[in-house]
Amino acid sequence: MNDGNWDELWDQQVALNEYTGKGIDLLERVQMYAKERASIELEYSTKLKALSKKCLMKVKNESELWNGVSYVKGYQNVINGIVPVATQHETIAENLKTNVIPFATTKIAEYRITKKQLEVDNANIMKQLSIVTTEMMKAHKEYGKSFKETEAAMLKYAKAEKNMEISRLELEKTKNNYQVKSGLLEESKQSYAAMTSKANDEQAEHFERKLPTLLENYKKLHTNRILDTVEILNKCVEAESSVNTIIASCHNDMRRDISLIDPNRDANLVVENLKSGHPRPQPYIFEDLGHPQSFLGACGGSIGDGMDATLKKGTLMGRKEAKGVARKQSMHQKFFGGSTDKKAENSEYGTLPPLQRARKLAGKISDLEREKERAVQSREGVTKMQAAYRENPKLGNPSDCDAQLAQYTKEIDALTTQIQKFQVIHDDVNAQLGAGCLSANSVGGSDTPPSVRSVSSASSGVTSRVNTINDTHRAGVGSGRRESYSGSGASDNDPTLNGNGNGRDELYEECSNPNPVLGEAIAQFSFDGSQEGTIRMEAMEKLWLVEKDEGDGWTRVRKENNSADGFVPSSYLKPTWY
Repeated sequence: MNDGNWDELWDQQVALNEYTGKGIDLLERVQMYAKERASIELEYSTKLKALSKKCLMKVKNESELWNGVSYVKGYQNVINGIVPVATQHETIAENLKTNVIPFATTKIAEYRITKKQLEVDNANIMKQLSIVTTEMMKAHKEYGKSFKETEAAMLKYAKAEKNMEISRLELEKTKNNYQVKSGLLEESKQSYAAMTSKANDEQAEHFERKLPTLLENYKKLHTNRILDTVEILNKCVEAESSVNTIIASCHNDMRRDISLIDPNRDANLVVENLKSGHPRPQPYIFEDLGHPQSFLGACGGSIGDGMDATLKKGTLMGRKEAKGVARKQSMHQKFFGGSTDKKAENSEYGTLPPLQRARKLAGKISDLEREKERAVQSREGVTKMQAAYRENPKLGNPSDCDAQLAQYTKEIDALTTQIQKFQVIHDDVNAQLGAGCLSANSVGGSDTPPSVRSVSSASSGVTSRVNTINDTHRAGVGSGRRESYSGSGASDNDPTLNGNGNGRDELYEECSNPNPVLGEAIAQFSFDGSQEGTIRMEAMEKLWLVEKDEGDGWTRVRKENNSADGFVPSSYLKPTWY
């Protein structure tokens, strides 16, 4: 399609000027779009980053298993992938602010100035044409007036010449007037002719040179404005399309992370991290307790005495007195002097099952070794610097490095001690796992608390101390009381023979352990009670609670028939405290 001939718009300057103004207004709309789009992109980027931060999980607060499963990793990676996408939207805003908005602002200002100049030029050439035309019209008017006056003078002279009654003087006067008017007519005619020629020349100049030049300038403004509008629109699109490749790459990374989610692998990871290594519970063993009379007979009393003692010192009285009972020293503390320092226990992952504990200990050892390696490298660096100072004292004083070397040495020694400590614990756990000594029904089983496992791994010397304590207890206190009660060598003032019942109470305290009942519990697992101070229990067996667990992992219980009491692992019980 050929370009339109703008010379045909010679009489449409007003409409053309209005059209040009609207074109510049459109360019301002494009500029406004770029500004608001940049603002929206920047706000969108900020909100995307805030959303990513809000939805992202805190890895430090979660377990190793939770952070390790693929669907959590996939979710975290997708949410993290939002940040580079948001950054690209920031880039879009920056591109618009840098490449589009300033360019559009400059062009709009230029076109406003050009349009105003074209308006001035158009007004000037129109004014020039109007002046010449006005002068021509004025000369034409003068010429017409002179023509009429000359015509009137001529008619008057012709009439006077035919009038025989007029004097010769009057006739001569009329003739002179006609001749003067004829001269003026000729002058006005010449003036009008000159002005007409000038007007024609000016009009030709106007329509053949000045106006086409003006229209050509309007056309250039029109063309340049449209081309610049196209360029600005392309820059707006380019501001976004330039980052589309990066955004697409981010999306591809997200798809890749999502494709790595594997439910089967996650299931295996759950098993690997949560399994304790314990065997399943063994079948329940029936325990025949015999006849209750055998218990009373063993205490040396009659049935009536036993019933009286039970009512006085048994569960009914014990429940009323439970509030004032103080915790006795635990079996573990009594025999081994152990503490209930849960902080130290947690630092060694003692509350975890053995397999999980072994993994945690291995990770801890690895972390400590890395810290030690960094400290060793730092010490070597300071040592080299000290050697350089000794070779060239101008560089520094070698003694200034002594404090740093001492600090690094102390840190390395402390880390070495910790590594050895955790390595011993790790080797012990691995030895237990390798020996297969972990059992759900053994005190040393990993289902039991750490303090219980420490009992099972105690040395033979500790076991002999336990036996010595028990032998002393049986040979001393217990034998003495039984002997005095049996009457052999007893005197009348023996307190066990007084009629006030104190003898039976004291005997019951020795035989049946008068600790008041603090609650009841159901055994969740079987326990063989092979250690000194413990008792055997079966799963689902009902027991009386007589001492609370104070952090050592043991709770003291009594058989429901009051036949025996002792310690069992707290984790094996489902307690109900009164």
